[in-house]
Amino acid sequence: MDRETQIKFNFLDEAHSYLDQLEDVFLKIHDRATDVYSLDLALRSAHSLKGGAGMMGFTDLSNTAHRFEDFLKILRLRFDSITITDDLQTLFLQGVDNLRHIVHFHQNRGDFNNTTLEIQNIAVFDGLKQFLGDLQEKDENDLFALNQGSGSELELFQEEVDRLLDEFAQQIPHLSGNELQQGLILLTEELMVFSQMADIAPFTELSQAIQQQAMITDIDNLSNLAEEAVNIWKRSHSLALRGSLEKIPTTFDFIPFTLDTEINFGETEGLDIDLVALEGELNNLDEEFLAQELQSFPLEEITITKTKEVKTSPPVISETVQMVRIPAKQLTQFNTLFGKLILERNIINSQLEELKNFASLMYERMMKLEESQEQLKKWYDRASIEGLINTPQTTLVTTTNNNGSSSQLNSDFDILEMDRYTDLHLVTQEQIETIVQLKEVSTDIQLGLVDMQGSISELNQTTSALQKNVTRTQMTPFADVVKQFPRMMRDLSIQFQKKVKLQIKGEGTLIDRSVLDKLNSPLNHLLRNAFDHGIEPSDIRIANWKPPEGKIIISAVNRANQTIITIEDDGGGIPLKQIKNRLLSKGIPPQIVEEMSEAQILDYIFEPGFSTKEQVTELSGRGVGMDVVRTNLKEIRGDIQVKTQEGKGTTFTINIPFSLSVLKVMLLERSGFVFAIPLNSIRELKAFLPQEITTDETTEYIHWNSQKIPLIKIEDYLIFNRAYKANPLKGNPLLDRTTVLVVGESSTLSSVYIDKVWGEQEVTVYPIQTPIDLPSGFNSSIILGDGRVIPLVDPVDMIQGCFSNNFESKNISKHTIYQEEIKRILIVDDSINVRNYLALTLEKAGYQVEEAKDGREGVDKLFNGLSVKAVISDVEMPRLDGYGLLEEVKSKKEFKDLPIIMLTSRSNEKHRKIALKLGAIDYFSKPFNEQELLNKLKLLTNK
Repeated sequence: MDRETQIKFNFLDEAHSYLDQLEDVFLKIHDRATDVYSLDLALRSAHSLKGGAGMMGFTDLSNTAHRFEDFLKILRLRFDSITITDDLQTLFLQGVDNLRHIVHFHQNRGDFNNTTLEIQNIAVFDGLKQFLGDLQEKDENDLFALNQGSGSELELFQEEVDRLLDEFAQQIPHLSGNELQQGLILLTEELMVFSQMADIAPFTELSQAIQQQAMITDIDNLSNLAEEAVNIWKRSHSLALRGSLEKIPTTFDFIPFTLDTEINFGETEGLDIDLVALEGELNNLDEEFLAQELQSFPLEEITITKTKEVKTSPPVISETVQMVRIPAKQLTQFNTLFGKLILERNIINSQLEELKNFASLMYERMMKLEESQEQLKKWYDRASIEGLINTPQTTLVTTTNNNGSSSQLNSDFDILEMDRYTDLHLVTQEQIETIVQLKEVSTDIQLGLVDMQGSISELNQTTSALQKNVTRTQMTPFADVVKQFPRMMRDLSIQFQKKVKLQIKGEGTLIDRSVLDKLNSPLNHLLRNAFDHGIEPSDIRIANWKPPEGKIIISAVNRANQTIITIEDDGGGIPLKQIKNRLLSKGIPPQIVEEMSEAQILDYIFEPGFSTKEQVTELSGRGVGMDVVRTNLKEIRGDIQVKTQEGKGTTFTINIPFSLSVLKVMLLERSGFVFAIPLNSIRELKAFLPQEITTDETTEYIHWNSQKIPLIKIEDYLIFNRAYKANPLKGNPLLDRTTVLVVGESSTLSSVYIDKVWGEQEVTVYPIQTPIDLPSGFNSSIILGDGRVIPLVDPVDMIQGCFSNNFESKNISKHTIYQEEIKRILIVDDSINVRNYLALTLEKAGYQVEEAKDGREGVDKLFNGLSVKAVISDVEMPRLDGYGLLEEVKSKKEFKDLPIIMLTSRSNEKHRKIALKLGAIDYFSKPFNEQELLNKLKLLTNK
């Protein structure tokens, strides 16, 4: 597609926004909700559509919009005296439909039937003529006079003239001579309309002069004329807005010229510019005029060597927003790549934190090494003075002769008269120097990490800014989804003589563009059913003490990782008794029907072919087609629920995934299980006292904001039927104590125990695709920087699932299915390398490992509640050796049966017997046979 064709298609996309604005004005005009300012905006939209279509060559669209604009002018002029009837409103809306049909035909590049268009236009415009009459010249003058002093005419002049000039400037290189001449003439007419409305006579005269010049200029020179005209128009537009009307030229003298000599502004040789005089001239010029003049020059090609600073106003460069078309598939690929970028950024952040921790640890150990070295030096000096170290009595003194050679002389100095150095002292001195050098390296690493942190912070900021643009690109406001429904409801109200008002909430809620097609049909079906069978006739509503006009509310809100759309009516509700009768007629036993809950009964309306209506009409029935609604929603991983109250109304709730890949989440932990929840789903993380928890039968409650809400322990419901290997997160949690997480809205408020809060992260969201039936609330996952996969949970859905019958039935097997225990082993050894090697061996065999660097730390961990299946301990260790560990541990009754295996380099029988007598279950000597040790552990841990 060439650029010119692309621009025309962009205009057709823009035309829809003009038509949407017109339709919105006419939908509100019946109840006088539309003011004269809205009619001015409608006139502006019709005028812009007419002018743009004419410039782009869409003559049929331009002519139709022109005729439509004339009747809109009459309506604006006589708005206070005209009675707005349903028929008049319908005619205007049908006129918008005709314009929309023309736009669709051009977008689809189809063959347009002018005869059909003319028949449709005649029906609309003849009807409008009967109501409003024809537009007279006097009406045009009265309309201009009506707008004087209102303030809106100057606003229109400011915005529309600037837009028209920018659009035309972009078209100049792509239009042929004849097209350029016609476009220029049409542009002058449009500009004169706005200048006349704003009563800016000099601008009108200038436009007339340019129009006359365009008619007589040769085709070859039209491009130069158009560019010069646009520059003068822009300068005059700025002068008009500043109130400097006397400076606007009223004539336009265009002299065609050609350049025989190419001038390079980058070369200043031979070009003498008196900058002092130039500065004086610049100070006398109007600033806005200067800015507009500078704008017309290709500034990037001009180089000025300054000899004195000249203060001038910066050029004012107008920005125009250009629209482009991007295939949906390409947007999806872009979104996927951005998700990978977020993941890789999180990995970098995680690795940077590890490096910072390593650097801090290295610095701490360097300080300890320096302290140890200082103590060693003091000990050596003291030992030398006190004679604890044998030092030679003769000190070697090195001298240098005149010829450059050196010799060593024996000198019998007293120890206080001259220091005596031994090999140990020299080694110590070298170690001190090495420590100093290592400290310097450590400092350099710290500074490098600081620089890296700054660069990564900039990367995070850039990524956040990119995310906002990705969000705007991938999403569309809910208003775009429902914009056709007010018109549909208005037409149904007139067709079926039933007063129904549609109210839309959450129009700014973002919806993924990819779900629009699948979402439109279910919403359309639900609204038509709400109108047909939800809202009662006016006489029945009045008899039931309801307003005669029914109300349907459609709203959207983003909650957690879901978008919630509700369709609520204040009608008569769904008759549960009729649904039960229908179920009985299908052969379901009465006993089963009576035992069904209300939710189970209502769920049957989504079965294929289910209906409580005997006759099918155009809009009937509330059950027919509901299976299609649920099917369409499942294709976008959505769901629908229904609640009803007979005599009060019905509410359908649609849940669809908020499929934007990047989301801010909070990482939480409970009973060793780490999961994430969307940050915007948290109501509060609340500290609590035991006396604040109350129990009602089997359910705990907590008081929050004067409300009593249920409190659950998710470990009672989320049962793992296989071994779960805990993999704790690195670092320190943001909050390391039990708290209560409060989530939900009004009737869905609930809370859950949380052990640790690890803080928030910005992550990439991945759907979970599995044939396994997952618990409620588990439908997405995230990947952390260290590579681990964490479930992303909808907490409201999860907690509600915990209380539902379905959730209990899924987990009823928890009492009968064997749950494999976690096999945790404690390794106690003072050698870090031995601990690491042994831990690797055990982890490969499926064990979870805890470590202690000596017997004292091992005993403390056991006594503080660490639960292990066995202990593997060295014998020789600082603070408390392996024998001491056996004595203290086996002295406690609760550890009497805890298997403790000794693993040591002492292989003689004496050490072995001592260990076994103190309570060791077995004794292995290093090097040991790995398989024998694993077999022994397997035997001990399976008991």
